[in-house]
Amino acid sequence: MTFQASEASKRQSDRAAYAAFTANIERLCRTDPGARAALRAGLRRDLNHPRTRPMHRLLTPRLPEGCNDKTAQAHYTVAALIAAQPRHAFSPDQGDDEDTLDEHRAAEKHALREEVEPDQEVAPPGPTPYGPSFGATLGQAVNAKGKPMRMSAAESRINLLTRQSLRGIHLHLPAAVNQVRTTGVSIDWGQLLADLIDWQYQSGRISRRWLQDFYRITAGADRD
Repeated sequence: MTFQASEASKRQSDRAAYAAFTANIERLCRTDPGARAALRAGLRRDLNHPRTRPMHRLLTPRLPEGCNDKTAQAHYTVAALIAAQPRHAFSPDQGDDEDTLDEHRAAEKHALREEVEPDQEVAPPGPTPYGPSFGATLGQAVNAKGKPMRMSAAESRINLLTRQSLRGIHLHLPAAVNQVRTTGVSIDWGQLLADLIDWQYQSGRISRRWLQDFYRITAGADRD
């Protein structure tokens, strides 16, 4: 097997693993409200925070074998983001979640106090393509019918996200995801997981892709 074929095979395997993980978390949140609450409590928390302790029981068996802390953190963050969706995202016949806008605003103010400079990039493995990037998702939110996201707000958000360090991207994503959620645009959790895993190596390349995807989709959008 050639090196290129081996790499392609690994990417395919990774794509399947990311899809399986996120589908498993969505199913867990839909069928087990207690698990969903435990996962949601880890939003914006690192692996060692007391609020993440209940997550270890739920996520450790679902992590890639032998993964490092940064890869584990990516899985924890995506699991928490999935769990933080309103109830009706899992059960259409139920009402909105108890989470409030004030809570999101307070958490975002805390996040803004964190460092926003990107980590210095090191020699990377290449990023794993999976599906629409989060930049594309923000672009789709601007073009959404019904309750679209303002172009100015989306542009500020994408510019903020793409300046982040590894820690910063984990802190700022929840507010961005919440903004997208209000427009009804779906998020490719598998691609987001892939990008968070690769952020430590390829934040510049991923940021460029997010920005290019965003501006490609919003090229025809009216500016405020």
